[in-house]
Order: sequence, then C-alpha cells, then structure tokens
Amino acid sequence: MTDSKKQPLLPVKVEAIFFDLDGTLVDTIPLIVASHRHTFKKCLGWIPDEPTILNTIGVPLEKTFEEYGKDLADEMLDEYLSWSTPRMSDMVEIFPGVVETLVELKLRGFTLGIVTSRRRAGVDVLMEKYDLERYFSVCVSVNDPERPKPFPDPLNLAMRHAGIVDPSHVLYVGDSVHDIHCANNAGTLSCVVNWTAMDKEELCDLNPTFWIDRMEDLLERVELCSPLSES
Repeated sequence: MTDSKKQPLLPVKVEAIFFDLDGTLVDTIPLIVASHRHTFKKCLGWIPDEPTILNTIGVPLEKTFEEYGKDLADEMLDEYLSWSTPRMSDMVEIFPGVVETLVELKLRGFTLGIVTSRRRAGVDVLMEKYDLERYFSVCVSVNDPERPKPFPDPLNLAMRHAGIVDPSHVLYVGDSVHDIHCANNAGTLSCVVNWTAMDKEELCDLNPTFWIDRMEDLLERVELCSPLSES
C-alpha cells in the first residue's frame, strides 16, 4: 500500500520526529545520480544503470566505492565530491510543504532531527541553503555513528542526543529501504514519503508504519506525547 489515504487516520503518538535528508526533505536525487555517472565514467570508464545508482542512496559513499576496489575508493570519493559540491546550489530543490510542516511541528512541541547518510559538510551546505537548521535540535550525519544505516546506530545516537529513552515514541521519515531498515532495527516507527524515487514494492515489503503523499499530511498523522504517556 502506497496511498496514505487508504490508511487509518488515527495519529501516532510520538515525542520526536527524525527525518532523512536526501530524497525526503530535499530533492538531491538528480544531483546524486549525475554525480555517480560522472564519477564512474571518469574513474572506471563505464556508467552503472540508474536502478543500481538509486539502490546505493542511503549507503555511505565510501562503502559504495569500496565495492569497486579499495585502491580506487579514495579517488572516486574525491572525484564525486569535487564534482558534486559546486553544483549543489543549482541542482537541488526543497520539496513542497517541507518548511511549512517543520514550522508547525516545532510549534506543536515535537523534537525534530536530521538522521542522514550524507557527510557533515554536505548537510551544512543544504541546511544553510534552505535555512533549515533553526528547526532541528538534533543532527546525525554519516560521520557521527559507529555504524551507518541500515544499522540502528544513527537513530540510537539521535535518540541519545534528544534524551529519548523509548524508541516507540520516535518516528523516522525517509524514502529508502535503508531508512526503514534503520527504523525497524532501532525499534522506532517509520514513515515513507510517496515521492520516493525508490522501488515502492520493496519499501512496502518492509512494513513501514505509514506513508504520506504530501509532507503536510504528516501533521494529521502525528500527535505529541509525553515521555511517560502510553504510545
């Protein structure tokens, strides 16, 4: 099921909402795909197909490139970042309704955070570009946890930073299988955005808590709870 309108309307009760960044809050997918194509062409002389590239989104770049030879991983990472970073301002757009939804969620008292596989420098560029830092009290990048998604470490670290003990009082909003695996492994609730570029059937098989068709739909699906209330 990928149509949030077919799902129960009762809201989930949470203290905190953590968001993936790429493909969830900001549309970086065209840039990511183009950067991979450039890097593979330059360093390896061939270009993977788009489904293969999309399947790596949410995986740390170092891990992706190491699969094609550890001796080339550093070169590929440097080439990717040098090509991608200066194009970030022109090739990335924020998704509709994101800012308005973040404003309202913050007003309602939710703890908001970013949990991403993007490197810290790239996160900072996007935060500054869209003035998003003001909404988030927690930010976990790929540089921070011991293990990346799909391990639970990124969400566990975000919960520690937020002072949250009960993972069932946390919702993680994402667009990839790595996001939902991370949520499932950490014991949090999960939400998939219906504008994901990933395989929706594969996402459905992971049984996320719910889907949303628009970012604003999140406002109808969550209710603030206190740490001592029942979820």
